[in-house]
Amino acid sequence: MYAITYRCPAEQSRGHYASELRHFFRRLEQVRSFLGREPYLNRLQRQRCRNNLVQLQALEREFLSIEYAEDYLELHRRLRRYLYLDSCDLARVLGSESIPSVSLFLPAI
Repeated sequence: MYAITYRCPAEQSRGHYASELRHFFRRLEQVRSFLGREPYLNRLQRQRCRNNLVQLQALEREFLSIEYAEDYLELHRRLRRYLYLDSCDLARVLGSESIPSVSLFLPAI
């Protein structure tokens, strides 16, 4: 039995991951803009969502400074759970749970 696999070139996959991450960070801007007008989030959920957005904003700064293709893949893997949600669902998820801190940099010892 033969297994069929599809392997895309490194440049194409890096561009694919980078574009998906860029689109995700644009959706975060939408969530930030209508966070105060969300009728289905209570005060605690809005605060939790703001805290998560601050963490993701720091991660966006790291995304903009990525130099290696492997970092795009690693960041995509860590954020995969949130990447494909639309803005309303993303606000609900960020308001209902705290995301673990994600960083591409090594912690200071």
